Amino acid sequence: MRTVTFADPRVVDLLNGRFVAVWNNHRVDRTAKGEQAFYSREEMAAYPEGGGGNNLYTLVAAPDGTVLNCLRGYWSADTLLAELEFSRGLTAENRIERQAARVRALQAEEQKLAVDHPAEAAKRPRDSAVARRRAALNLLALTHTPESLAIPGIETMLVSIADRSRTRVFV
Repeated sequence: MRTVTFADPRVVDLLNGRFVAVWNNHRVDRTAKGEQAFYSREEMAAYPEGGGGNNLYTLVAAPDGTVLNCLRGYWSADTLLAELEFSRGLTAENRIERQAARVRALQAEEQKLAVDHPAEAAKRPRDSAVARRRAALNLLALTHTPESLAIPGIETMLVSIADRSRTRVFV
């Protein structure tokens, strides 16, 4: 994601303007010496919208460190931008309701593709644009479940960062 998604100027502008980006490689065993995991051109071509790579989490948290949204895996710039825009409207109070609605919308879009393109159902994602989109929608829907926010230790780390940032004195 560093070389593709986070290199997209639209993503950079949104992150710089509306978010605080924090990098934490929580699965160093998935990479060599902390380097970015390698995906072949074939893997990237098979899933251009994103998915997989559960060693990467893109978290959106409230100022107090409460995790509001978690996108697991690699996502294209377009998908990440849409999800960050969705996340901007999340609060601790409305998150469950809004994410449930998001899951229903993603599932409805996936089902519409299945109905509109029945011949594509048996194809693998790498062999069909429709199958790739359906796979991405299914994976994206999984990121909006309450279970997706269950990341051991992450909220503690974010709360600690939030607490430290509130106690800094700038002279």
